[in-house]
Amino acid sequence: MAYGRRVVFMNDRKLIIAVFVVGLLLGAILGIAYSMYTGRYLQPSSASYEIHFSPKGGCADTIVYWIGRANQSVHVLMYIFTLQNVAEALISAHDRGVEVKIVFDKSQGSTYSQHALLKGAGIEVRNDTNPDGIMHNKVAIIDNRIVITGSFNWTNSAENSNNENLIVIRSVDVASIYESEFQNIWSQSQG
Repeated sequence: MAYGRRVVFMNDRKLIIAVFVVGLLLGAILGIAYSMYTGRYLQPSSASYEIHFSPKGGCADTIVYWIGRANQSVHVLMYIFTLQNVAEALISAHDRGVEVKIVFDKSQGSTYSQHALLKGAGIEVRNDTNPDGIMHNKVAIIDNRIVITGSFNWTNSAENSNNENLIVIRSVDVASIYESEFQNIWSQSQG
């Protein structure tokens, strides 16, 4: 009898180990399938943040700094854009061979807007075509790894008068989500 119990115990232990191994394999397979299907990995990437406030909190200088570090692309969704130094930074990036694309809200064709200057410099510029509202984003995606966003419009008033915020997020995962939204709006916009 003791021998029979030992066999049952060994079989139970083998069964537990087998279930454990199958569970690990199934988890690995599902994780790989999830990452292939969604393009995202299950483990979150580490992100770091940089936060600025205005008035006179260095928001514009921060934007110029990060545009100056761009190597591949700068994609922008901007409601109001009148800051000359940011426009010059974008033109400089374009002249270095960085892909620069900007979507403005359709209402921002005023003489104060940087739209005409940027378009004249050869930068791809489009106007949002949302028929039901405005394109109120304030976003730049740099090299598919940096996102600059917040309430800060790229204007002199935002830099020097208004209470605004700007956050720089260094995360490939976050940049991917914003880039997807940029591409969606870009594809529906008109040049």
